[in-house]
Amino acid sequence: MQTALLAVSALLWVTAGFCLPSVIRGRRRTLFWFLTAFATTMSLQPHVIYNAVDALLGGVNVPYFIFHATAIVAITLLAALVGEAVSGERLTERRKQVSAAAAAAIIAVQAILFFGSDWHLVREIHKSFPTRWDFAAYSATSWIAMALFSISVGYACLSDLRRQRRTVTRVSLAFVAFGCWWVLVYALLSMFDAAELILLKETAFQVWSRPVYHLALLTAPISLAVGLGLTATADAIQSARKSVRHRELLWRITPLWERLLADSPELSIERRLTWPMLLIVRDPRAHLYRRYVEVRDSLLLNPGQAVSPAERALIDDIERHVRATATRRPVNHPEVLEGSGRS
Repeated sequence: MQTALLAVSALLWVTAGFCLPSVIRGRRRTLFWFLTAFATTMSLQPHVIYNAVDALLGGVNVPYFIFHATAIVAITLLAALVGEAVSGERLTERRKQVSAAAAAAIIAVQAILFFGSDWHLVREIHKSFPTRWDFAAYSATSWIAMALFSISVGYACLSDLRRQRRTVTRVSLAFVAFGCWWVLVYALLSMFDAAELILLKETAFQVWSRPVYHLALLTAPISLAVGLGLTATADAIQSARKSVRHRELLWRITPLWERLLADSPELSIERRLTWPMLLIVRDPRAHLYRRYVEVRDSLLLNPGQAVSPAERALIDDIERHVRATATRRPVNHPEVLEGSGRS
């Protein structure tokens, strides 16, 4: 179980990493912060990481408070992401402020219950559940928030599923809805077990629900990570493929561009790049487009220049490529899954 939790945590961090290129370009910022908060929550579940962080923070179970607090932050961010995606509109500042205030209020209540008690000093509290009402109330703040979130977000994803045309978007929504179901199972089982422990002094986890509880703990974050990171990964792969194609065509047209523009440099506004720079230049598509246009202009002004059939085929190939990559994407895909716009 501990190894599986470590693997899930690593998956979440990798998924967040896939969003970094979009974040640098000013997109998917809310998604990135959700994945970061969620990854932090799950990373503190494995005992080896929990114990190491706890030792650094004084050995008073502060990591236990951190992963509950980051869970609330993650829930709030995901609810906002799905709300924007389904509505197709930006959340108003008022709604953002209300959501932030609600999350802050829950975390404040958790802080009072945690630091205002003595049960947080119990050794390895993350491995046990003290039979105290104040501890149950503290834990219930996260479970109730998770249950409410899973119902609202899961319903929103299923409602939006049939309106989407892109296959990867539909698969992403299905994974998110599936993850929400397991979040609900996790929250309900946790509340049921806590209530039974307080009232009857025994837990049902040892009988039938322990395997289901562990399955939910693993399946929910995996499904959410896959659902939220799927289109980010697909878009990143597509973008990488386009970049490779841009650089290939840029490399191939450069000798023709240099030869045709050698006698009429006044036609060119494109800066010259060394051959190694062609492989690492930041925006290869822009350089490819400018060189393609300047080659066509040069041929129009001086049609007698010698151009081989292979070079003319290359020019036509680049024209088709430029037109294809200039096609605008549909605008009805949700940002949480497509990444269009800013967050």
